[in-house]
Amino acid sequence: MKFELPTQHVLNFGIQAKKGKLDASGAPNASSVNVTEIRNQALMMFGHEIFDHDVGRRVLADHAFIVACGGTKAARNWLGSKLDALKRSQLMFIDRDDILNLFVVGNVALPIGAFVQPEDEDIRF
Repeated sequence: MKFELPTQHVLNFGIQAKKGKLDASGAPNASSVNVTEIRNQALMMFGHEIFDHDVGRRVLADHAFIVACGGTKAARNWLGSKLDALKRSQLMFIDRDDILNLFVVGNVALPIGAFVQPEDEDIRF
């Protein structure tokens, strides 16, 4: 993804989409992704050149989005502490709540699957 500034400079973005939530624990389970994997993939993204057909040359990603269903604050803090200041400023997180808030701010109807269906009203013992 790229964005052209009014000065005609182009910013290139990389995106890592993860199913499940980010987890800072040592052993991820089936519904979470360990944050060390995210760190390794982000560093690879910043170092890997991609070909831009519009300008006819290879470019690097300037910024990266990490999109996940959810993330613990501990995972974000751990990742921030392991990256240097330059890489930390290039990394942005988007989780489920952020995506839902974009729908609200943009006045767009939410998809049907975004609503949580209430369970039975019966009290279970």
